[in-house]
Amino acid sequence: MLKFFKRRKIFAIKSIFSFFCFGFIFAYAQNIKKEDRFKVWAFNDESKVGFNHVYKTALKDNIKDESLSDTENIKGLITVYLPKKEGKCPLILIVHGYAASKFSVLPLGRILASYGYAAAVFTSRKKEAPKDWIAPLSSTYELLKEKNENPEHKLYGLLDTENVGIAVHSLSGSAALYFADFMPFVKAVTAIHPYNGASGFIERIAGKNEELGDEFSEIRGAVLILTSETDVIAYPEKAYRFFKNLNKNTAACFLSFKNINHNDCLDTYRIEIFGGYHKENFSLYSYLITSWFDSFLKNEKHNLELFKKNGKRFSEIGPLLYTDTKRKHGDYPNYDSRNL
Repeated sequence: MLKFFKRRKIFAIKSIFSFFCFGFIFAYAQNIKKEDRFKVWAFNDESKVGFNHVYKTALKDNIKDESLSDTENIKGLITVYLPKKEGKCPLILIVHGYAASKFSVLPLGRILASYGYAAAVFTSRKKEAPKDWIAPLSSTYELLKEKNENPEHKLYGLLDTENVGIAVHSLSGSAALYFADFMPFVKAVTAIHPYNGASGFIERIAGKNEELGDEFSEIRGAVLILTSETDVIAYPEKAYRFFKNLNKNTAACFLSFKNINHNDCLDTYRIEIFGGYHKENFSLYSYLITSWFDSFLKNEKHNLELFKKNGKRFSEIGPLLYTDTKRKHGDYPNYDSRNL
């Protein structure tokens, strides 16, 4: 009985510690450097009912530009968010997942723009298999590069198209890694619950990622992989294979959290098994994604202290990681990294 109460006490202490760590990160993500954040303007910003949990309305400083599209590969218009600042900005391409659209990831683009990035968000016309995102990724990049080099366009000279990041969710994860494997201008990738297989039922719908696979040995950009033990759509132990098979010389980090569902970082309706917009989890992931891009697109290496296990800031996220790494589907670590 004494041992039982001791275990209960230890569990309670750990839970309280995790709660305060999460609270600290949430406050940090909401308030840090507010005086340094930029106001944002946009091309083709849109607001849609059901996808307005983070921002209720579209930006007022917003230019509609129907030339920012490719009807063969992209559905609708590309949305581009930019900070109100002088000079070129690193370009980040933001990619939605299976059966979704740009509306689920627009808020991430707006947040990244407020930290000094140009963020481009699009809806892939085809979105049933990982390979379907390769053409839209390439098309979006080439179109923006063309506009950036056109003195007649308002994007002229605003994008650093040789310093590119990709933020990707779910089924499009392997497409982004595949794209980065061939494109040396991609300096950083953040893969949010990237899909590399799951249960037999899910794999009958989304496949097993057999066409693109999970070996990207030529990739040079730094890769951050975010997963959770509660994800029943993209099993974390299968996503871990992306990390293991990356170029061994590139910087990489794998994190698997407690109690974050597959869609918690998206601006979507909440469905029990899949998740949906979750304020604290969205803030946590936005914070990590911004810190990763700051490290490798802005060369602000002090941010890597957040991702190094012995780093000065790792204690901010360590208690939030999954602690029981043994699952019936397979073993995987809650943390792994290299070359940080």
